[in-house]
Amino acid sequence: MGSVIAWDLARSADVDQVVVADLNPERLARTRRMTATKKLTTDVVDVKDRKRLVSFLREFDVVASALPHGVVNLANRAAVEAGAKMVDIAFEDEQMLLAAAAKKSGALLIPGCGLAPGLAGILLANGARLLDEAVEGHIFVGGLPQHPKPPLGYRLVFSLVGLLREYLEDARIIRDGKIVRVKPFETVGMVIFSTPIGKCEAFCTDGLATLLYTMKEMKILDEKTVRWPGHAEKIRFLMEMGLFSREKLNLDGAAVSPIDVSSELLSKVLSSGPPEDVTVMRVEVVGRKGPARASITYEMIDFYDRKKKVTSMGKTTGFTCSIVTRMVGRGEVHGIGVVPPEVALNTKLVQKLHSELQSKGVKITENQNFASVRF
Repeated sequence: MGSVIAWDLARSADVDQVVVADLNPERLARTRRMTATKKLTTDVVDVKDRKRLVSFLREFDVVASALPHGVVNLANRAAVEAGAKMVDIAFEDEQMLLAAAAKKSGALLIPGCGLAPGLAGILLANGARLLDEAVEGHIFVGGLPQHPKPPLGYRLVFSLVGLLREYLEDARIIRDGKIVRVKPFETVGMVIFSTPIGKCEAFCTDGLATLLYTMKEMKILDEKTVRWPGHAEKIRFLMEMGLFSREKLNLDGAAVSPIDVSSELLSKVLSSGPPEDVTVMRVEVVGRKGPARASITYEMIDFYDRKKKVTSMGKTTGFTCSIVTRMVGRGEVHGIGVVPPEVALNTKLVQKLHSELQSKGVKITENQNFASVRF
């Protein structure tokens, strides 16, 4: 994701300089090869070196963060201390607790600004603004292999840590205006996308992110992860077998955690196979326009870029982040503190985001349905 963000920023005419920081020199070398422009340079930085990171972040107009869970908070706190402007593709609830410190230092943190969380929430909030009253919202989103292979019919398109969080943690959703928790694989249902995707399965995951804070007025709100049919049943079987348990077992005198072994095996299995992916997303908002029941639906089906060899998940996540990063850099996004993406982008900026994504080959359709009412 970080490489795509860097590449897209470096090819943007309104960006003068891009510096990519990472702990791994090999990843930095791959990013340089992918981008191949003098505008982009790299630097080895360890996010655990707080003093060095704060000093580094102070050098830039705006920062885009694509770090994995586990070190997100370290980067966010350093950005707040530096008074920096940061757009982060990751969301963690701890980010919301940085609001007061960010306002005090003059920092701006936009958390969860990738695909989902990010683009999905931006569209949902925009759809709600177009209605007089929004009462119900649903997000369906998933990255799928174009050529699914057994045993799981899935290929990893982002960090394994993030994937397991989706599967193992309770999903927070809104029902009857209240936040409730559900088990992901107890909510499996069917969803149908247009050709060539067709029938998929979807289940609730804890992906509402900042929407849990900004869309509290909704009566019903949920986010569901989309997979090819049969995937959920297989993962649920692994869970019921205890293969994701963190309780250590004693094997030949060694304490072994099942989830550590499973993670190692899954990382290999889910990283094999052809890289061609497809990303599907549907965002539905239901409410009222005048006296009539109304709904607004956004839908996206995006495919792997064979020419650039960039995954669809990388494009849809990375381009969203890079576009918003440039909006911040140009001063189009205002404010300090912790500002969710659906709040940071007004209707005009959402239209601009939509237009820029389309110019980069990511197409989103919008359908408005206003039911007629007779008295």
